[in-house]
Amino acid sequence: MLYQTNARYFGEVLAESKRRPVLLDFYAGWCAPCRALAPALDALSERLSEQIAAYSVNTDTEPALAERFGIDKLPAVLLLQNETVTARWENNVTAAAIEAHLELIETEKAGR
Repeated sequence: MLYQTNARYFGEVLAESKRRPVLLDFYAGWCAPCRALAPALDALSERLSEQIAAYSVNTDTEPALAERFGIDKLPAVLLLQNETVTARWENNVTAAAIEAHLELIETEKAGR
């Protein structure tokens, strides 16, 4: 499930990224591609809830967070690990591309 977050609670998101990868979905209510992507990201985060945490950030109400991560295209999805952006998808992002990347991470972890 995608949980809504904001600047006030973002420290908790960063702390979570030290325990497991965090998917950050930056969106705006007026963005049609964002609305189209949301159900797929929600389903993906449900399916992978043991491996990742997933949060949404509304760029209209949280412009400082969007600016912090250089978000200038929507939808934008970031993967944070240990407080660092390790992957970024913007504009024509698909849940399938994100899932393929997450599977690759799991495969690499299993091989260690």
